[in-house]
Amino acid sequence: MNWRMLKPYFLKSIILLFIFPTVSDAQRVGLVLSGGGVRGLAHIGVLKAMEENNIPIDYITGTSAGALVGSMYATAKTPEEIEESVLNAHFKDWATGVIDEEYNFYFAKKEVDASWVTLKFAYDSLVRTRLPGSITSSAAVDYILMEDMTPACAKACYNFDSLFVPFRCVASDIVGRKQVVFSEGDLAQAVRASMAFPLYFSPLIIDKRILFDGGIYNNFPVDIMERDFSPDIMIGVNAGGDPEVPVEESVLSQVRNIVVSARDYKMPSENDILISPDINQFGVFEFSRVKAAIDSGYAAAMRKMDKIKSSITRRVSAKDLKSKREAFLGNKQPIFIDNIIIHGLTEPQSVYVKKILNPGNDCISLVQLKKAFFKLILDDNVKYAFPRLQFNPETNYYDLILYMKQEKDLRVDFGGDFSSRPINEAFIGMQYNLWGRQSLRIMANSYFGKLYSSGQIKLRLDVPSRFLFYAEPEFTVNQYDYFKSNSTFFEDVKPSYLVLYDSYWGLKLGMPVGNKGKLSISAGNAFVKNSYYQTREFKQIDTTDHTDFNSFTTGFSFERSTLNRKQYASKGTFFNMRGGLITGIENTIPGSTSLERDTIINSMRWLQLRIIYDNYFKVFGPLKLGFYSDLHFSGQPFFANYTATILSAPQFEPVPQATTLFLPQFRAHNYIGAGLKNIITIKGNLELRLEGYIFQPLQEITENPESGNAQYTNALLKRYFMSSGNLVFYSPVGPVSLGVNYFEKRSPEFSFLFHFGYILFNKKALE
Repeated sequence: MNWRMLKPYFLKSIILLFIFPTVSDAQRVGLVLSGGGVRGLAHIGVLKAMEENNIPIDYITGTSAGALVGSMYATAKTPEEIEESVLNAHFKDWATGVIDEEYNFYFAKKEVDASWVTLKFAYDSLVRTRLPGSITSSAAVDYILMEDMTPACAKACYNFDSLFVPFRCVASDIVGRKQVVFSEGDLAQAVRASMAFPLYFSPLIIDKRILFDGGIYNNFPVDIMERDFSPDIMIGVNAGGDPEVPVEESVLSQVRNIVVSARDYKMPSENDILISPDINQFGVFEFSRVKAAIDSGYAAAMRKMDKIKSSITRRVSAKDLKSKREAFLGNKQPIFIDNIIIHGLTEPQSVYVKKILNPGNDCISLVQLKKAFFKLILDDNVKYAFPRLQFNPETNYYDLILYMKQEKDLRVDFGGDFSSRPINEAFIGMQYNLWGRQSLRIMANSYFGKLYSSGQIKLRLDVPSRFLFYAEPEFTVNQYDYFKSNSTFFEDVKPSYLVLYDSYWGLKLGMPVGNKGKLSISAGNAFVKNSYYQTREFKQIDTTDHTDFNSFTTGFSFERSTLNRKQYASKGTFFNMRGGLITGIENTIPGSTSLERDTIINSMRWLQLRIIYDNYFKVFGPLKLGFYSDLHFSGQPFFANYTATILSAPQFEPVPQATTLFLPQFRAHNYIGAGLKNIITIKGNLELRLEGYIFQPLQEITENPESGNAQYTNALLKRYFMSSGNLVFYSPVGPVSLGVNYFEKRSPEFSFLFHFGYILFNKKALE
């Protein structure tokens, strides 16, 4: 082919070059992603449709949920990878403030009590208490964003124009009453600020500005796309939808209607394309419908695909996208941290934090940091800790920068239980924190009720080091009055007169075992004083028998727990093994109704071991099964008489009502108790619980009818059953339960119980 033949084609090509832009410069495409909470996850479906049809994406701007999805795409994640991330079971947890079970540091948790609500105060003003600034902990979100986005952000040299796709996101400065646009810096921090929905997530303070969700001033940042990138064509995705109708019971729906900017989701040019997924069917915080939200975005994009293809002639093949991603992600180096910088705390407090995060002052990996970070988050002294990782070119390692805030010094807990039986109780607890290079907590609580009264004072000194441990001296007094707490309204039975008092002072040393367990050893003095009649036929002028037992105890306890609730759990596992040596002196003074007339003094010494195991597992649908077992082995001898002996024996009590009753048939020195639980979720936090247990004493303790002393029966002679059926609603402050209980050989055997709150007590002296 000669020049004469080529000349016409050459001239036409020259003319086309002047008339149309070159392919490499044509139709730069900008994608604008709105906010919308769960609705905003429809953006993922749009990205899937765009890539499947080879539509290029050259720039992204986003707000809130749009910032989250857009930033993940801008760091070279594929739409499928983004979808997999949000469909992961952990996504709902970190989006709703639940820390992954693997990182729930059980060692830092306080012992369970009957508290419902907690108020926190500054030490210098008891009237300066405040409601929490957010209802959801952002700790998991903060860490996941940092972990996920740090490598890409460092590779882009903290310039958002150098990401896989140039990116912008918007937050709101509520003091300056204006939007804040992020184009550089820490990507995770920028996205987190854009997502800080009022009352749901706490705001971020960046450069002395208090930043909230970008949707307050700009929920659809088309103006930022025009100003910063000037694309040839824009595709906007409206995932904000129509405002939700405010619900009286939902503060978040009311807040969203107040704070999210009302605007028309319109594109600036008639050539631009607006995609509006059908997302009004989804609640903004309805995390159970993530997949449906994604699918709605995909369907909406496919409905517009013919128009998109006709408007955008340029294509990017899957092969080219893959090569571009590989080039951006190539040479990705593992993250190691060798320096920790802390803002917001005193120097001694910063030393404490560094010992928690890096006790050996080594160069640590991101995996090591993650476990330590959540240990820190669960510390009672820490209100807030926002993490950043900054690459240091001088060391080739990363600096961990923590923006922290100390929790208020004083906390007050209120709670208790209201019941259809006279076992009502009120609970109040107080804790004062002293925080420096070590952490000292001064704790006290008190229970008030007919059945149970108690007071406790504890000090806990936590010493951070390579081998974390705590020292805890305590003093506790308990009193159980089974006479006053017996109801005679439904039950025409004269109760036994039994009043049990005990006190304990001692010292405990504890250390963590992994993230879910703790091991402790203890030593102290236990004093038990029981007042009782050995007969139900007594007069007001009669005097009771008294048995005092003054002892020195040493023991150990290993405990591991992942239970989701402190009572009526439905998920997780609990294991406790505790044992010890008890050495003491019994002093029994007979009363006026006793067959004995002389004071009895006995020296006693025995070993004991108790193992409790409680496990829940899902079978199918709404049904869960649970298994509970309680094994007790002891060399405990008999006390002076049967009543004193049976009162000192441990009781099998797997259901809450059993802890409020004196059940001699379920008491023994050596026994095995076990049972099954069927838990049916009716709706949300409403459950039906059906439980049945068998109690097998090795040898039952019975009364010798002639002497009134205790004696053993033959081995494995009898066994007893207990069961319960409860309808339980787990409210935000505590459980509401209506149920029936069966205790074999009790009069009456069936009993009804309604209660609201927690039937929980301080530990007894000999436990």
